[in-house]
Amino acid sequence: MELLELRYFVQVADLGSFSKASVKLGITQPALSRQVQKLEHELRTSLFYRHGRGVSLTQPGRKLYDVVRHLLGALAEIKEEIQDQSERLTGSVTLGLPPSICATLGAPLARRFHENYPDATLRIHEVFSGTLLEWVESGRLDLAVLYDARRGRSMLSSPLLVENLMLIQSAKDAEGNESGIVDDGPVPVAMLGDLTLVLPGLENGLRRVVDAAVRRADIDLQVDMEIDSVTAIKQLVEEGMGSTILPFGAVHREVRQGRLIAREIDSKDMHAMLVTATPLHQPVSKATRALLRLIHAEVAKCVANGVLKGKVVAHTGTTEPVA
Repeated sequence: MELLELRYFVQVADLGSFSKASVKLGITQPALSRQVQKLEHELRTSLFYRHGRGVSLTQPGRKLYDVVRHLLGALAEIKEEIQDQSERLTGSVTLGLPPSICATLGAPLARRFHENYPDATLRIHEVFSGTLLEWVESGRLDLAVLYDARRGRSMLSSPLLVENLMLIQSAKDAEGNESGIVDDGPVPVAMLGDLTLVLPGLENGLRRVVDAAVRRADIDLQVDMEIDSVTAIKQLVEEGMGSTILPFGAVHREVRQGRLIAREIDSKDMHAMLVTATPLHQPVSKATRALLRLIHAEVAKCVANGVLKGKVVAHTGTTEPVA
């Protein structure tokens, strides 16, 4: 398989049409068809279903597409990274992270950015998603990672991670003895209505995801305390003051130390989309693009190591306006 054939194959799959792909690639449709047919001949299978509306991927085509798309994205990233390093990247970039992810990503990102780009400066703010949204839109931040970006008015966003939300409980009871709670499989979502909860406030992006999920399940939550501090929430839960719902990355250290227990929730809605966001009317600097690549790489590494739980969204280098 040649790289050019694979690029052509992905373009046809993305556009669902040989004619549209040929226009975008700047080659004739017959030439494009020959390249794809050559690839199909080598693999001894059809990669596309041809129909009146264009083309769609066959099952083998979908398997190839998933691998090649990731490969091409990785090649584009390493090309930009090498180019940036060769140009001795300078300048500064300001990043905003929500507390639920900052403890996991903040230090590794700062370290890697400094190692890769010693002549550039990175500043990190730990802020809840609602404030991050305002700071991105005002241009106070060059880049942010946040939840619930659909509420934004004027920024560019790109999916990063579909993160699993988990029921977090203390490993000890009020007297300091073992709580008896064990992780024996997903918790029924209906069980959440029977628990006393400590959650972030209503303006928090993570809280909005939780509230939307339980509404769809027709469940009323017993929220005893609203605390806009992940650190304080974890401390209260550990002391037996209630349970909470957080992504695993926010509690992975406490779980590893045997202080908290994280249990999956049996609900297709208990997932939060993390996105990266940049101001709509502000140019994206080379330093910001370099940091964006590091974020995607670090998130993928954390998921592979079990520090984060969820599904990584492949980095395509593109962003979309949020209105």
